Order: sequence, then C-alpha cells, then structure tokens
Amino acid sequence: MTMLMLDEDESFSLTANVESPGYQQVALQGYLVSRRSDGTYIAPLIPQLFYGADGTQLQTWRQNLTTTGSQVILSRSGGEPSVPREELWWRKVAEAPKVTEVPTAQAPNILPIIILGGIFLLLVLGKR
Repeated sequence: MTMLMLDEDESFSLTANVESPGYQQVALQGYLVSRRSDGTYIAPLIPQLFYGADGTQLQTWRQNLTTTGSQVILSRSGGEPSVPREELWWRKVAEAPKVTEVPTAQAPNILPIIILGGIFLLLVLGKR
C-alpha cells in the first residue's frame, strides 16, 4: 500500500476510468506535509482537502460519479481547497516520512567465497 505525501501547496489529481455511474468512495491514505521554521509537520489527509469529480470541495470520500469514461475524480490545485490549520491533526516529525520502494532482490556477492575456495584448494592440493 502506498502512502501519499502531499506538500501543503502541491497540486494533485487522480484520474479514473468510471465504468458505470453511481456513488463511489475513493479514500486516499497519506499525509499533508507542512515545512515550517520550527520543523516539519504532517497531518492525515481528509476529504475536505480535495475537489471531487464535479469540481466541488468534498465533505466525505463518497461522491456520485454521474458520467462514465476517463475523468479526474479527486484534485487539488496549488494548495486549494484549503482547510484552516486548526482543523487538521498536525504532528511534528523529525523529517517527512518517505515512501519507500520495495527493494529488488540482488544476487549475493559470491566473489569472497570463490577466492576463499580457491585458496583452500591451493592449500589442500599443494600438500599432496
């Protein structure tokens, strides 16, 4: 699961291919990040920080998608819509959490084993 880390004034949009009209709930998981003079703060994302498919500020994650096809269903532009700071649950962090990639598997470094094996063979074969 990916966490969205969104700066306070960052723009964002989520496009979806809507196959049938009706009510849908698309909830984002992540944090709004605020870098201030006294440190970095994060607050959980809430629906009021986004515009819905119809262009109005969301009050809940649930919205009525009335048309089908590819469309922007969640958006934010230059920090708008905004919510008063005191309405968000800010928490000071040492630095903003980073979304980490799943490490790719790497082959083990077998060169030291090969070298040690070679030395062992030289010692064993050299004694014969």
